[in-house]
Amino acid sequence: MLITTEGIVLKQRKIAGNRRIIVIFTKNYGKISAGTSINEKGKSKAALALRPFTYAEYDIFKGRESYSLNNAQAKRAYYSIGEDLDRFLVASKLIEYLDAILEEGQSRPKLFDMTIEFLESITNTNSNYETLLLAFVAKTLRLQGIMPEITCCADCGKKLADFQKEPGQKSPFFSVNAGGIVCEECVDREKSTGESLIFKPSFDIVSVLQYFNDNPISRFEKVALKSDIKNELKNIISRYVSFYLGTNVLDDDISL
Repeated sequence: MLITTEGIVLKQRKIAGNRRIIVIFTKNYGKISAGTSINEKGKSKAALALRPFTYAEYDIFKGRESYSLNNAQAKRAYYSIGEDLDRFLVASKLIEYLDAILEEGQSRPKLFDMTIEFLESITNTNSNYETLLLAFVAKTLRLQGIMPEITCCADCGKKLADFQKEPGQKSPFFSVNAGGIVCEECVDREKSTGESLIFKPSFDIVSVLQYFNDNPISRFEKVALKSDIKNELKNIISRYVSFYLGTNVLDDDISL
């Protein structure tokens, strides 16, 4: 059966017979691995579609147990990503993250559209690259079904307003193990076990996570987080993603 779908190349590897296995995040069929004889170093439109950071349409033959990429045509090549080292490093982290969280053959159209939006945004801006990546990862938490609880204590259910009454208090505690914010009573209980990852953010993590969730990726092209807040947020999200998804692309120091 021949299928046609939009997609983005995540990675590839050479195999015998001068062929390659191309791992593609497709809009209609999710992540698939397809064999091809198309040479990415050629000058054809199909060759361009096999290169990193290219949004393309692919003609793929679906067999009983495998896929074969017959032809492709680029729709949008994000050349500028490869021309700037900082931009390239962050965009590469995005691709690595997608490859880790996507399952073969599972359609993820919302995540696909958000990926295209990220590529457009990181191409449009000359700064804030890591903030874009943080926003993308934070927004995927809901799509992955692991959005942190930020309206009440993730342990006992006490409403945020009922335990955030101290004058000048900026943020409640955040527990990775509990899966969201926690009240002080539950913090003490979790600490007694010695197994929890608990943070006391210096910023309002509830407002920040809500802002990430409510706004499109493009909004963060011009959002500049303070360096200390960005690093603190990066640490919390990286621990959270590592705990629930078993992967993490935010730990490496890209400090952009």
